[in-house]
Amino acid sequence: MEVFFRFLSLTLLLLIVSGCATTTNFSSVDSINQQYSKNISKITVMPADVSLSILNAGGGLEPQAEWTEAAIQNINQALEVIDNERTSNFVEYKPPEENSAVYNTIVEYERLHRAIGQAIIFNKLYYPLPTKKNLFDWTLGDGTVAIKEYTDADYALFIHINDSYSSGGRVLLQVAAALLGVGVGGGQQAGFATLVDLSNGNVVWFNFLQSSAGDLRTEEPALKTVKLLLDGLPD
Repeated sequence: MEVFFRFLSLTLLLLIVSGCATTTNFSSVDSINQQYSKNISKITVMPADVSLSILNAGGGLEPQAEWTEAAIQNINQALEVIDNERTSNFVEYKPPEENSAVYNTIVEYERLHRAIGQAIIFNKLYYPLPTKKNLFDWTLGDGTVAIKEYTDADYALFIHINDSYSSGGRVLLQVAAALLGVGVGGGQQAGFATLVDLSNGNVVWFNFLQSSAGDLRTEEPALKTVKLLLDGLPD
């Protein structure tokens, strides 16, 4: 019995430390500061589209509002740190009045960004379209000029992340399955960041992050995640 519990403890440890993260990015520009005559481009960071959940024993996701709120705060703090390390300026985003024309436009583009991001992942990484095999020419449409006029920014940075954490029951299931030689997935972190030229809506840079580790609920791990997510962002 003692041997069993030692083995169980070791298995749990391996599950915790074996997490890894991968990123894949695409870009149509080398530098955004070459695009405009003032040389220093301004980027408005759109409100992060984030959802944190518990992965229960049955594989269902249970959204956690408090975790999500903490994650958004940690992401915003991480963006401030990264902004200080860059040449291009992150412009503070000030939410417009609800139900105003620009508010409705921004909400529509936040939803569109999620759809376009998922399409890029699907068509560039899993089932490449023959017509886009060697191209990166995605766009949100030139209606983004409304965001440009409202924010006085040249580009918009959109961030979307879904993060889940295994419940105690899920961890026990993973351990039991491992003892039987069966793999059962745990919590996962997946997200993408997109840089959009607001003058025409073109996606000029995109990065996809997948991780079996990470924790957006606390500051330091959240900073690590955001740095990975923005790795390669043009300056």
